[in-house]
Amino acid sequence: MSAQGNRLLAAIEAEIKNISKLEHTLARTKLVLQEQASRLRLGTNPELVMTSLRLTVPHETTLALIERVDPVLSTPVELPPKSS
Repeated sequence: MSAQGNRLLAAIEAEIKNISKLEHTLARTKLVLQEQASRLRLGTNPELVMTSLRLTVPHETTLALIERVDPVLSTPVELPPKSS
C-alpha cells in the first residue's frame, strides 16, 4: 500500500475509534435520561432531577434541556459595565 493509502487507512481507523467512543457516550446518556424520566414520572422533584442530570450527563445535553424547560436560565447574563 502506498504512503497515501496508509495515511488514509490510519485516518479511517481513528475516525471509527472516535465514533465508537461517541456511541458509548450517547448510549450512557440515553440510559441516564431514561432513568431520570422515570424518576419524574414517579414524582421526584424536578429540581433534584435537573441537579442529577447536571452531574451525570454531558454539559451540552444539560444546556439543551435547560433551553427547552426554561429559556431564561439558558441565556447568558450580561453584567453591567464596571464604574471607574
